[in-house]
Amino acid sequence: MKPMFKKAWNSPTITTWMSYSSQALSLLGLIPLILKKFTPGDVALWYLFSTIIALQSIADFGFRQTFTRLISFAYGGARDIDTFSPDNKNKVTSTESTGPNIPLMHSIVSTMKHIYKRLTVVLFFLLLIFGTWSMVKPIRSASHPDQAWIAWTVILLVSCVNFYGKIYLNYLEGLFKIAMVRRVETLRAFANIMTCIGVLYFSPSLLNLVIVNQFWALTIILRDITLCKRVEDGLYTRIARQLAFNKQVFLKIWQPAWRSGISGFMSVGLYNLTGVVYAQIGSSPAVASYLLVMRIISQIRDISMAPFYSKIPLMARLRVQHDIKGLVKLVQRGMLLSHLVFVVGFVTVGLFANQLLTLIHSKVEFVDQTMWLLMGVAFFIHRFGAMHMQVYLSTNHVISHIADGISGILYIVSTLMLARYIGIYAIPIGMLIGYLGFYAWYAAKFSYKSLQVNFLNFEKLTSFVPLVILMVYTIFELLLK
Repeated sequence: MKPMFKKAWNSPTITTWMSYSSQALSLLGLIPLILKKFTPGDVALWYLFSTIIALQSIADFGFRQTFTRLISFAYGGARDIDTFSPDNKNKVTSTESTGPNIPLMHSIVSTMKHIYKRLTVVLFFLLLIFGTWSMVKPIRSASHPDQAWIAWTVILLVSCVNFYGKIYLNYLEGLFKIAMVRRVETLRAFANIMTCIGVLYFSPSLLNLVIVNQFWALTIILRDITLCKRVEDGLYTRIARQLAFNKQVFLKIWQPAWRSGISGFMSVGLYNLTGVVYAQIGSSPAVASYLLVMRIISQIRDISMAPFYSKIPLMARLRVQHDIKGLVKLVQRGMLLSHLVFVVGFVTVGLFANQLLTLIHSKVEFVDQTMWLLMGVAFFIHRFGAMHMQVYLSTNHVISHIADGISGILYIVSTLMLARYIGIYAIPIGMLIGYLGFYAWYAAKFSYKSLQVNFLNFEKLTSFVPLVILMVYTIFELLLK
């Protein structure tokens, strides 16, 4: 293998991009076929399924990010799972070890497995009760309601299995095996999309599409279990052999986890719940249009996450080692690339979406440009704040529950107040009020402090150029068209 190719093959960022890009093939191959083959009712239901799956992160209650971060701490040599912030006076004694702290890793993994067993049971009943309730009206508008209920049952069961399987992904990402995970994910995602496209060509039905999609979702667990047994000479098998619930470790994990859980509910949870609620009151064509756009912009967001989020375990390790200069360079590079990818993707879709839908004779329309612009700006501001929040979370001092809690309240109040006057536009405007009013600047303030930098010197190398591109596109759409 040539050195350049080998470097790319083992790069967490490039392989994460490969993974997200393979999934993004759905924007070019899968979504156009869905819009062409399915009725608005089936399109709305397909994307409602995706929304419900995204909502499963609420049941995680912040444990996924917390366990990944703490496994990184222990693997990096931390003696305890303390806070690694500039204000922590005990930070030197917390990182005396030069190699992985195996006893601490054992305690973390054992506790993680116990917690996820209980969370999976909670998720099952949440999906069974509230998830099924949210499906009643949309399924009535489906072309084949009986098949739609079978599809929902498949999603419910597979979702619970996949949720418990997150323990293996948490471990792998905590060991910074990002490149290995994403390489396999790329192949799986590509196979998923190709088989889904085959279904839409030769046997187009919502049930068939769900069965194929969920089959490939199950292969994620097999991938992660296999990789866990292989990496680091089977370390996972050794540390997970004797499972014992460690109450002291749990209490230390619980403090940052419940804060992250509230944060997740007040951010991702509220945003996706808005789509679920709208599906109960909107017409099938309007719901299909909104959920389609929500899915597209979420896909663009996910792709843009690759340059930054693939480095989160490394950020935790640099924080433990007190390499602030290296951390700043890593963060700046990741943020800049992430902003650029999001803005370029957003602008490209905005310019060509209507032409593409017309070309394929789509039965679902794209939202108007005003709605698209509002959602894009809101997502950009959220990505700004979210990345700064992740930087500060590498200290293991969780403040995201405050940021997301207050911004979430601002979002709910403003959306409810504006909905009667401006309808669906209240959603992105409410997001803007929540993110600009508190979330973005609050997260950035703590991030700058932990990195020991100031706003101007830091952001001129990260968000300035992408923001200018976004502003130029906005002016073009609003004033020149």
